Amino acid sequence: MGVLSGETEPSEPTNVSTEQVPGVTNGTLSNASALVEANRNAVTADGAILQINESSAEMDIDARLVIGAGFATHRLSASGTVGDTQSTAIDQWSNETTQFVRTSAGGQSNYRVLDGSEERLTSLSAIEGFLSVGEFTVANQTAGDGLIVLTADSASDADTSMPAAERFDGRLVVTETGQIHSLSVTLTRGGEQVSYEYRLRQAGVESVSKPDWVANVPSGATVQAQFAVDVENDSYLSLTHTEGDVVPRTATVRVDSNGTTGTVSLNSSLTAGATRYLYFDGSTQDLRISTERPQQDTISPVTSPASVQITTDGGVVLHSSSMGWGSESVSAGSTGSSHEPTRSPSTD
Repeated sequence: MGVLSGETEPSEPTNVSTEQVPGVTNGTLSNASALVEANRNAVTADGAILQINESSAEMDIDARLVIGAGFATHRLSASGTVGDTQSTAIDQWSNETTQFVRTSAGGQSNYRVLDGSEERLTSLSAIEGFLSVGEFTVANQTAGDGLIVLTADSASDADTSMPAAERFDGRLVVTETGQIHSLSVTLTRGGEQVSYEYRLRQAGVESVSKPDWVANVPSGATVQAQFAVDVENDSYLSLTHTEGDVVPRTATVRVDSNGTTGTVSLNSSLTAGATRYLYFDGSTQDLRISTERPQQDTISPVTSPASVQITTDGGVVLHSSSMGWGSESVSAGSTGSSHEPTRSPSTD
């Protein structure tokens, strides 16, 4: 990683104008989108090291984002929990064409290689949500080096995207050109407290070196495919490859249902538009896979909830989802019919 500047807060002219800050009008932050865009342009043009922390009843995330000049390379390293899930760590390194992703949880790591042509720095975009909630105004205080301070001690009535915050406290430090040096927010909504902090740790990064673990990414991590899973007749599952790469025949499918876990190989490659049917054998309780719907009297019906995971022979998880349904939704005699289950998000 090459450094253009060792200064975290580069010098600015002492005679600064708050009205020149993008999004600030008459001493008030009136256009958060304009400020966020100016900040994004600054960090992607010259490079930066950013630290982002967010904590609430639903999540606790710590992230470090390193961006190379010209946005040619960047790396995101984050860890934390969301909901009741176990702690997960994610490490992502990207260049202009490819994203390499490693997720680690429970002592296991999974790798994916994604198309990097459409970069999404969601960690930068999230700033706008917090800026829009508060009534930020220019404060009678300075941060030195020509930095401008805005503070907020109340929520904005203009933000209608979510329920109003009962309490809001925020402090924003920004340059005249709109580069955000720090943002700290504490708010209470629905009786629950949320805290968020964004900090520019270093301005000016030439490039971001590829981490050593990229060399260990298995070949199967490049497979990109989307799947749809449905329950039919409250008895068996249909697995449809909706779009993407051909899934090799050596990939395996694991189904958790009936208090039983079954794993079966695809046995034949799966192309976009193709469907396979998954069911438990009524005699052996083994998981089976077929290109045809199974006979009702030969299977042990799957029960709600059920989960499905597709994994390559290299250990790359292509799909992981869970679903639940009501037993009254479909009659046993309606061969070939299906109903819409309730699903949890998948990892496609």
